[in-house]
Amino acid sequence: MVYIEKFNSKGKKYYKLVHTIRKGNKITHKSKYIGRTLPSRDRLERLKKEFFLELSGERYKYLSLKDVEEIENKRLNYKKEIKKLNAIEKEKNLNEFVIRFTYDSSKLAGVNVTLRQTYLILKEGIIPENIKNLKTVRELENHKKVFMVITKYKGRLNLNFIKKLHRVLFAGVNDEISGKMRNELKMNVKLAGTSYIPPKWNYVEKELNNFFKWYKIENRKLHPLELAALIHLKLISIQPFADGNSRLSRLLMNWILWKYNYPLIDIQIEDLENYYKALDKYQIEKREKPFIDYVKEKYFKS
Repeated sequence: MVYIEKFNSKGKKYYKLVHTIRKGNKITHKSKYIGRTLPSRDRLERLKKEFFLELSGERYKYLSLKDVEEIENKRLNYKKEIKKLNAIEKEKNLNEFVIRFTYDSSKLAGVNVTLRQTYLILKEGIIPENIKNLKTVRELENHKKVFMVITKYKGRLNLNFIKKLHRVLFAGVNDEISGKMRNELKMNVKLAGTSYIPPKWNYVEKELNNFFKWYKIENRKLHPLELAALIHLKLISIQPFADGNSRLSRLLMNWILWKYNYPLIDIQIEDLENYYKALDKYQIEKREKPFIDYVKEKYFKS
């Protein structure tokens, strides 16, 4: 993340752009001089983007300079459009995204619901007559609650945060597994439609420890879009919980994007086959880039 830093030299005030990069246990700072006065907001955004691109050659694992430029352009345009909206319009836009995102993510997880039913439950507070299982209603409501939690959370990605999200997601739906890891439950899982076999329950703790070590090292080195995609990819592959892993992974992907002010991503149910193919490239072939490319494509369509 690029930020502005003020410094003094010979009694005079100056400004520079600064980016902090963590490499292992070592932290380095890259800076670029701006001048004695701050430029206009638009000019400052362009300077940040240029500085971002200068650093990208040494920082980003899977994104090219062209990728980063296009991603940052979309982010800049997104921020400009958001600034034009008043508070009511912003809330309306966010609610519309939450409804569609909740519907798609729930359908991808096998919840039997329609977009219309999701709208009635989350927007109007109405339980449709053809919803026979009230757990379906709770699943949708809980998903929205988790989304709102991630928009307010300012802390770190750690086990307590993930377990908290899972507890909210499954409260009143399946309290026996709510917030409990598979290693606590001593439970293995199988995934339909793929030959991929997730780690057995007695390896989950080790896999999660490796995941958090990876995050600690890489979270300041990767581009936020790479980071969001890889958090999704790695967590859904570990399957740390008995259920809800795919929904949780997509929520955490959007938490990263929200945290760094990037447009949010919805993987729609109509794209199920391509989504699974991208996951298979990693889970079966151990290739990360196809999933990065898939998420990048979704980002540009968002």
